[in-house]
Amino acid sequence: MWKTVGIIVSLFCAGCSLDASSRGPFGPEDPETAIPKRPLPAQVPLRHVLEFTADESPEHVKPTMAGTITDASVSRSPSPGRQLSATDIASLRKAAEADPRVSSLLGARWGFIDADPTPPKSKVSFGCCRASARFARLTYFSYSHNVAVDVRMKDGSVLEAVRVEGYLPPEGPQDVARGIELARGDQRLSGKVQDMRGHGLLMQPDRGFFRNDPGYGHRVIWITFSQGVGGDPKYWAQVDLTEDRVLDAGEEPPR
Repeated sequence: MWKTVGIIVSLFCAGCSLDASSRGPFGPEDPETAIPKRPLPAQVPLRHVLEFTADESPEHVKPTMAGTITDASVSRSPSPGRQLSATDIASLRKAAEADPRVSSLLGARWGFIDADPTPPKSKVSFGCCRASARFARLTYFSYSHNVAVDVRMKDGSVLEAVRVEGYLPPEGPQDVARGIELARGDQRLSGKVQDMRGHGLLMQPDRGFFRNDPGYGHRVIWITFSQGVGGDPKYWAQVDLTEDRVLDAGEEPPR
């Protein structure tokens, strides 16, 4: 037994006798890598200053990118994703609303929401047709059926028209116009808001625990009336466009 203990102690002392400076936490350290030193440049590089340009619009500024071409003769090619003009939208709407598939989905009462250019969804865009074909998406909301309607078009013709259940698109110009019209005719506001400016914002009535708020599940818009664009609201109305009636209306409390 004592012989075994002596051997262990001898090995321990031999391990501790190694030079501590030559060991790291994972064994002996490698020699340092020699890095050649270089003199500093004779001329200090110039500091780059971030400059801005407002060549697109007075309200939009962007950084001047290094290496950009400033020659006025250089022009950009038109972007394939350009926005639709008012004339384009009017033409697309005329074609869409005359299509039997669209009219059956919209019903008797509906509102136009928006139109946007879209990339094609299928192989129809491949080859030579990709640069020339123009695709667009029109969004409507059918008050008669209480559902959004999505219309896909190509070169002014309807490709498909479908109902979009559960989708609540933002308020469109027809939503606001119809809401203001109904609010002006309500007996609670009649004669008080005729000379005021109307505004509209889509709202979602809450689902209650025992009873839902009036207009729940319908397309409801919140209408306010003020003196001018930036004035404080003086009167308000909650309009259910699905049922085409005013749910509630009143005067704003004084501020």
